[in-house]
Amino acid sequence: MNPALVLWPIGLHALVTLALYVPMSRGRVRAVKDGKAKASDFKLLTREPDESKVFVNAIRNQNETAAIFYAACLTAFVTNGASYLIAVLAWLFLVLKIAHVLVHTGSNSLRIRRPVFMAAYAVLILLWLVVLAHLAGLA
Repeated sequence: MNPALVLWPIGLHALVTLALYVPMSRGRVRAVKDGKAKASDFKLLTREPDESKVFVNAIRNQNETAAIFYAACLTAFVTNGASYLIAVLAWLFLVLKIAHVLVHTGSNSLRIRRPVFMAAYAVLILLWLVVLAHLAGLA
């Protein structure tokens, strides 16, 4: 297996997260132009207009588990533990996080968003269990 298969989800997740900054910024600019916010509101984030809040929340959510995900993939890669199972789990996590972004910035239905988040969370735990099994010499 090509060990880089576990690195691609990291890069793609980073790009998805970075892409969220564009509509967030546009929403902030639009809110200032429409008089719904003042530029000074963003100095200390005293107020976040609805136009950008959904993207701010989506960015925050993507970053909440990103470091843990990146660390798992990088640990597997640098310790020669990048297996098909780890690659599948990394890609599955990425797909679930993209789905989470789409729900978060679309319908924002908690009935859909929470199960998707929990599925990604479960995959991340499983990913780390497999990485730790590799480190322990069990896999």
